[in-house]
Amino acid sequence: MAKALRAWTLILVFLFSAAGTAAADEVALGVWPVTGSQLWRISFPPNGASELYYPHSGTYFTASYENMTPRRGGLRVEGGLINAVKPAVGGDSDWDYTQSSNLWYYGEFKTTGKSAYINVDWVKPAGADGEYFIGYGYRQNAFRMTDGVYYVENYATQSPPDGLAGLDSTYTATYQGPHIGVKGRSELSRRVSVVGSVAYSPLALAQGHGWWNLRSLDFDHTGAAQMVDAYIGVRYALGDKQAVTAGYRYQYMSLYHGTESTSADISWDKATSVQKGFYFASEFRF
Repeated sequence: MAKALRAWTLILVFLFSAAGTAAADEVALGVWPVTGSQLWRISFPPNGASELYYPHSGTYFTASYENMTPRRGGLRVEGGLINAVKPAVGGDSDWDYTQSSNLWYYGEFKTTGKSAYINVDWVKPAGADGEYFIGYGYRQNAFRMTDGVYYVENYATQSPPDGLAGLDSTYTATYQGPHIGVKGRSELSRRVSVVGSVAYSPLALAQGHGWWNLRSLDFDHTGAAQMVDAYIGVRYALGDKQAVTAGYRYQYMSLYHGTESTSADISWDKATSVQKGFYFASEFRF
């Protein structure tokens, strides 16, 4: 994740330099407490499947920058970072449908991690209170798994549960790709307005990387995906150069289809990531 964020920082510096002088610069700082999950599933021959589930909650610290002219538009960059996803309990499910439709194995583990996202957009005004934009989005969730416990082993319920000593594995999921979107504002009064935006990426790249330390297994997932990012909020102007906004935001990423690096016979069938919650931001115009 650190390498990816450093690369994006260099891109942002370049874009800021290329944007030139505009009529208005706007900076917004905020927080976005989220709940959600990351899930992925594979199928393997002759008729088996494995599914990993990671709860995902925490508070993003968010920031955005706009460099705009009223008629020509300009550049907008925004992103968020959770340095420590809240500790939670994830699940690992396995099936061998040639033997039974019941769980073959089922275990749980403690999970922690980090999360980040960033959007870089070129914005074009569409009337006095609207705009459309085209850009690029990047999302990454990195999880660590420890303290594993098996509740089902080879179809048999374990009582008490069987501890998985020494578990210290990781899985990182990344979604990225171009998107298009619209954003609008409707004034309710001189100071109060409703704002909303939706962006959609139908041609995203999904990537997963896992390290299972107990088996010394290093593997990659690659596939085509889609991404949705939408929010709606209420903006209150404190003056000509300051405002506060509160609203609700939803991000959703979903795999179309994919493969795993360990074998051509293994298919990456499902990978979804959801994060949602109310957000709060303060805007400053220069």
